[in-house]
Amino acid sequence: MKIYTSGNAAKQWILSQLHEQFGDSAFRILDLGCGAAFSWKAFLQTHQNVRYVGYDYDRIALERGRKDYDGMKNVVLNDGDAQTLSTEIDVDVVTAFSAIEHVVDRPAFLQTVFTSLKSGGFAYLNFDDGHFRSYDLKERLMVPVSQLLALFGFQGPYMKHVDDALFRSQAERAGFRFVALRKHNIFPLKGFMKGASPEAVRAWYEFEEQMNELYTPEQLDKIKWSTTLVLQKV
Repeated sequence: MKIYTSGNAAKQWILSQLHEQFGDSAFRILDLGCGAAFSWKAFLQTHQNVRYVGYDYDRIALERGRKDYDGMKNVVLNDGDAQTLSTEIDVDVVTAFSAIEHVVDRPAFLQTVFTSLKSGGFAYLNFDDGHFRSYDLKERLMVPVSQLLALFGFQGPYMKHVDDALFRSQAERAGFRFVALRKHNIFPLKGFMKGASPEAVRAWYEFEEQMNELYTPEQLDKIKWSTTLVLQKV
């Protein structure tokens, strides 16, 4: 197993899936809510035929990413809100890492994903539940406060739990075909593995995949706090 990113089994699984699907061939990725795109660095360095375009409205994170990717001509980071974006770039893959729980208008977000994908293209939409199960009182209090702020136009700190079945239903109404639902990042193992050796990280990732083969997403939801919905535009 090639390790593309350490510390997050969900992101590693998505990147591994892209390698299995496309290998070293050329393809185009649209990454929504990209931030500084740090999780993509190793993948993009080893897949130089990939054209990566990221969008986010956090300009500070985008500037950090542009500095980090300086000189890599296959990487473009743009300022934009995925809920209102009109890209018309006809990409092979759309991704969103730890993003959906921060999206206010999810049907609008899904419409952006759908219109950006070429026919037959895939979307890997990832979201986390840690904000809503956290033992940190400040973080738990921020959940309702962020939703109140969004009503007044302040969407930056927005957080709301994503219901798997509802989000899948919204995606299917947008025209997508459901492909898979995966669960990752066992709590508290994810935090424990920060800074672990490559051997330990590899063992962790392999264990997570074995768990996905042995249990249903509903069973794994009790212990794994990260979800990835895989969709195809047909």
